[in-house]
Amino acid sequence: MPLKTILFAVGFVLVCVGALFSPIIGMAGYVLHYHISPERHWWEAPLSSWGIRYSFILAICLVVGFALKFRWLRYGKNFFTTHEVLVVLFLAVIWFSAIIGEGAPENLSATGEVAKSVVDPPEIKFTKVVIFLLVLTHLATDMKSLKIFLWTLILGVLYLSWQGYWAPRSMFVTGRLEGIGGPDFADSNSFGGHLAACLPIIGVMFLRSSWKGKLVCLVTGVLAVNAIILTRSRGVTVAIAGGMLAAVLAAPKDLRKMILVSVIVAAIGGYALTDPGFWRRAETITADERQRDASAQSRIDIWMASLRLLEDHPLGVGAGNFPGAIHGYLPQYAPKDAHNSYVLCYSELGVQGIIVYLLVIGSSVHILWRIRSKCGALPEQQRRDIALLNYGLAVSLSILILRGLTMSRLYTEGAWWILVLPLCLSRAVDNLKADLDASKDSEETSGTPALRARGQRKILQGGRQFGGRPR
Repeated sequence: MPLKTILFAVGFVLVCVGALFSPIIGMAGYVLHYHISPERHWWEAPLSSWGIRYSFILAICLVVGFALKFRWLRYGKNFFTTHEVLVVLFLAVIWFSAIIGEGAPENLSATGEVAKSVVDPPEIKFTKVVIFLLVLTHLATDMKSLKIFLWTLILGVLYLSWQGYWAPRSMFVTGRLEGIGGPDFADSNSFGGHLAACLPIIGVMFLRSSWKGKLVCLVTGVLAVNAIILTRSRGVTVAIAGGMLAAVLAAPKDLRKMILVSVIVAAIGGYALTDPGFWRRAETITADERQRDASAQSRIDIWMASLRLLEDHPLGVGAGNFPGAIHGYLPQYAPKDAHNSYVLCYSELGVQGIIVYLLVIGSSVHILWRIRSKCGALPEQQRRDIALLNYGLAVSLSILILRGLTMSRLYTEGAWWILVLPLCLSRAVDNLKADLDASKDSEETSGTPALRARGQRKILQGGRQFGGRPR
């Protein structure tokens, strides 16, 4: 058995066992698996005959560890916030669509052939996604655990980008990088879209880190931009351009000049990495109807036809049924993807689906806005740290919203991480404020034994108020 296989097997077992004792380990292992996707690597082949579902096993161990440590969690006054209710409601909409939808027994691929993939249907896949999201929003609720998640995410992006840098010619289809990572990154648009949404997080972690962290972020950012360029994705290019504008407009006042300079430097560096092939494809973004290529024109036709589809099926055609359904309106094309998250949403999940999806996005924006006004009582350094993280998540969310206009990322797990991370940061801020209040009460009541006892009771009450034991 190859050494890499042995190292992977040992590491996997250690993470699964560690997750039972510390769910943070399970969370980090789950995120790394999402990016590494060992099933697609040669060194996993000796284990493939065992039929191991790594993601499923990691999720089980994480949930068990989460349940064992539940009494120590600090998730706030309510187990479910409005934001989490909306996420669960979106899952319910997906299951409802699976019941009332077209329900074709054979899912057509984009080439019109019967798909032979064993990938779970959207309702099953998204159920697993929601379980992890709920674990994440109740686990990453302090600054330490939240930063562990963000650093693990950055390491995952570094791995994917490194793969892209060393990708052989066989992984380029019509000049575009394909097949990096797992199912969520199967095509160049999805791969580039995920990296693009993570760039602002990499940027803010660079600003707040020591030189070692800055080095990791710098290498990751450069490799990620290089991989995005290799995808030749027009939608990602537009989303990044919009994200750079949002980065300048939403920058904290005391950091605006530095961020403006950083954005300019990043733009110049990105331009230096481009090649003529990238710009030939990018030029078609603004081409008129006579110069528009077949891919761009087909998307416009599909989006127009989707309005007729919505008129005929206001409750949706069912999750996963868009390619086959749209083919009936555009028989000149083979069954195609929507290439638009919002079109895919109202087509497959109906009017109720797009309403709930937009409410989830709006709730994320609202949470980020509220965080800005919740930090007034915190020390200066903590306020600055939270402001940076809040800013990075806001820019990531803007890229997520923009890229949804040109690619289908409705059921993609990484996209939903971005949508719930604002809630994690909000709970972390609440716990920081609770710790600060408890510390002040302890100092004020430390004069006599009776007062010390009263102070300890207040600390315990404050700890329970935010869902667990105090530190």
